[in-house]
Amino acid sequence: MKLLLLPLLMTTALLAENIAFWQIQKVKSNDTLNVRSQATHKSDKVTAIAYNAQCVKNLGCGKDINLEAMMHMQEAEVKAFLDQAQEGWCYVEYKGKQGWVNQKYLKANTSTCK
Repeated sequence: MKLLLLPLLMTTALLAENIAFWQIQKVKSNDTLNVRSQATHKSDKVTAIAYNAQCVKNLGCGKDINLEAMMHMQEAEVKAFLDQAQEGWCYVEYKGKQGWVNQKYLKANTSTCK
């Protein structure tokens, strides 16, 4: 079933920003960035990211899903991503946890990440 969504989502995935990793910005040194279960500040906290984190994996922003991430998702996960996606929010992975963060706290990472 995943392959049925592929043509439909390919266009969206190819439009996604070509940023593989983010680094955190605008978070005070005594604070962390909350990762949320949905693209809203009212949703449950999944985890937190250190104020100075460098290699936060970009899985997609807004409705633009990262092609690599999409290929590892089941159809239901892709639909959930698209249903939850909001402009100004990015779906990220940090230390094995995935969730949504407000894009204003992210900037393109210039260091080498794996």
